[in-house]
Amino acid sequence: MQLSLNRRLLYAVIVAVLLGSACTATPTPEVTPTEVPVLPLPEHLPLEGRAIQPATWPDLPADLFFLRDGQLWRWPAGGEPEVLVKVLDSEITDYRVTPDGETVAYLTRAGKLGTVNRKTGDQVRVTLPHRLAYVGFSLAPNGAALSVSDAEGLWWVALPSGETEPLLGNPESASGTTMWLPEGWSADGRWLLANLKAGDNYALYLIDVQSGRFRKLQEGCLGEVPQAAWSSADRLWLSTSECGAGGELVLTEIASGADWSVLRHSPQSVAGKLTPFGWMAMPGDRLAFANYDVGLGVAAGLYFLEADDTLVPLLTASCIAGDDGSCIPVEWGLVTWSADASAFALTGVNGAVVLGAVQEGALWDMRVLLKGASRYQWGLR
Repeated sequence: MQLSLNRRLLYAVIVAVLLGSACTATPTPEVTPTEVPVLPLPEHLPLEGRAIQPATWPDLPADLFFLRDGQLWRWPAGGEPEVLVKVLDSEITDYRVTPDGETVAYLTRAGKLGTVNRKTGDQVRVTLPHRLAYVGFSLAPNGAALSVSDAEGLWWVALPSGETEPLLGNPESASGTTMWLPEGWSADGRWLLANLKAGDNYALYLIDVQSGRFRKLQEGCLGEVPQAAWSSADRLWLSTSECGAGGELVLTEIASGADWSVLRHSPQSVAGKLTPFGWMAMPGDRLAFANYDVGLGVAAGLYFLEADDTLVPLLTASCIAGDDGSCIPVEWGLVTWSADASAFALTGVNGAVVLGAVQEGALWDMRVLLKGASRYQWGLR
């Protein structure tokens, strides 16, 4: 009841003043990290490659967010979708949500960037000094900060005060214009992953938000966008795969000096054979990821890398079949995971989307119920 009341009150506030002047500064609320439960590995893996098209909304193990009709929707675990955020004078084209689902950052078609806290009602209209078009943005998982990039560089925005500070300028490059594309924050907000676009390269960097120092983690090439995943506030999963060639997964521990500790490698049996995308670190230094088959002996599909270095296939069917037996055109690398990897969304061309519930062993073909939806992100139950 209280959640429903809060939602109605928040919606009224959004309708009245959304995208108006930035909120006045308020005391920063106490931020506690979201505790992610550990997913026990079910015995029925790998999942069968057949997705059922449900007639009604299935019970999800975690909250799912998505865009549809220019609005941000939330499909709560065990419930049905509802509009979470809408704007009156434009459409939402992109968004980020903290794992607990409380803080939302959104970009509109009119080029306006804002945040709203569903619990406190705090709203921020992000305004950078020279009002240039936004290039990218990333929301800290604790909801305390937002990183934003424009044609000048990378900015740090405190929430809910809206205080803005420059973090890094766009460096010069022989290939022409460069642009920072902020990606994932560490859980404590100390570190920020960002790709630096320079021509067709998207090199991956780690940025110390406190000092502004940065370190290159991986080169990009041929339009490939390197990824990484946070296992904890100071542990980072990296890949040695580059330019479509196979590699391995490496868990590193961040240190202030040049030498970082390598804590784990993917199994020796698949060394140099992985081309991972769509990563999601799980509690206990485990990893969920999608692999592309480039002819190196590891099938395309979804995998779990367990704490004992076991590589567990989650879904490796050559075709995810619908009720009519035809292949649903999903793309392995276009996968998003819930925080504990108990659920995932696989998307592809023509609005194809398959949702999976790992513990239940279920695959749902959502091309009808989620027609017109896009940009899926999971939260916690």
